[in-house]
Amino acid sequence: MEVGFLTVMLTVLPESATKAFSAFLLFACQPFLTFMSFQRTEYQPSVLTNMLITAGLALAAHFVMVGLVLLLFAKKGADDRVRVVRFASVFGNCGFFGLPFLQSLFDTGEMLIYAAVFVAIYNLLSWTVGIWLITGDKKFIKIKKAFLNPPFIALCVSLPLFIVLKQPLSSIGEAGTFLNDFFVKLTDSFNLLAEMTTPVSLSIVGIRLAQMKPKQLFGNGWVYCSSALKLLVFPLVAFAILMIFPSVNVEVKYCVFFSCAMPTATQTLLFAEHYGGDPYTASPAVLLNTCLSILTIPLMSLLLGFLG
Repeated sequence: MEVGFLTVMLTVLPESATKAFSAFLLFACQPFLTFMSFQRTEYQPSVLTNMLITAGLALAAHFVMVGLVLLLFAKKGADDRVRVVRFASVFGNCGFFGLPFLQSLFDTGEMLIYAAVFVAIYNLLSWTVGIWLITGDKKFIKIKKAFLNPPFIALCVSLPLFIVLKQPLSSIGEAGTFLNDFFVKLTDSFNLLAEMTTPVSLSIVGIRLAQMKPKQLFGNGWVYCSSALKLLVFPLVAFAILMIFPSVNVEVKYCVFFSCAMPTATQTLLFAEHYGGDPYTASPAVLLNTCLSILTIPLMSLLLGFLG
């Protein structure tokens, strides 16, 4: 993040670099991160069961939070700033930020598979319920884009391959044979792109910070409202739901909890600009949420002991 900030301040990079970085992140890094999430473990029937449970818990957490923000802002739905806050309070950066975060913290194959499922649910909901939250009009809902986006397509490729092969691609063939060497080198190449997700995503945050004046970042009260809801209330909602199901796999619990604790998604700004929300609230909301998450994620992690 500091490198991204300095490259703009020293005029090494143009301010327009975020668009190129974001496109590369969306169309190259994140799909390969999703694909490689299924290449770290062998298939087990329990994994598929836990994937379905993850999807159910992700849906439940999002819908409870949607209901909460609709209740809180029931009389202010016509305000462009409020519509941005509604979206920013529910949809987090579980893909660009959450997947690499879980990888660095746990680095287990199953955890990343569950995280990829959570991202798929996020994409499905953000292009449907999310657009409705930010526009207030169902006619803008994009069912096609809910399914035809790089992370979801990557999941549709990765999951059948995972179930059919029942082993990582790098395990195909005997060690030392041409077939095995080919797949090992292929997955190594995929992994290089996957591991770029974290540095590229944080560089984008640094670049955007360099472009924003302190007054824009800290002078908007609605931004603090979205930060409180997304970074504190949403993970607490997830925690309450998880406490209802004590027998759920612990990796599923951690995945859902941390994914809900991620800062506001960068998609907030894109949707605000495209669907008539307030970009002057969306942009600082994304940045301030990301900065504050450095404090709130460790704070929320103190609850993990109660999840078992």
